Amino acid sequence: MTRVYCLLPLVLGACHVLTPDPIAPSGGSVHHVALVWLKQAGDPAARRQYIELSRPLEHLPGVLSYRLGTPLEVRRERASTALDKGYDVAVSATFADPNALEAFLKNPDYQAVAQQQLRPLVDKYKVYEFAE
Repeated sequence: MTRVYCLLPLVLGACHVLTPDPIAPSGGSVHHVALVWLKQAGDPAARRQYIELSRPLEHLPGVLSYRLGTPLEVRRERASTALDKGYDVAVSATFADPNALEAFLKNPDYQAVAQQQLRPLVDKYKVYEFAE
């Protein structure tokens, strides 16, 4: 039993070392990806409206790239449970670094569009952010 207790701190310490630091600067671009489910799910007009209302955001300071689109129909040999086509609009934005993304999210123009124009159209959304 004594040997097991002696090894436990070493194992736990190794796990701690392998845990990535989520706020460490990456030195690369930062990507913000949002999947949006609209209240009028599947409605092409509602999708176009969301996309058009979002277009001014691509011109805000710090945005390197801003793309919007709808689910793509691709034929596959086998069905995959990993493929999610249930959303209505996808947004992919690229920023130079985490500070540029944070400034974008705090920008009053972004806040106004997101809260006053887009949010009323949205049932739910999911955001993914990653650094290169």
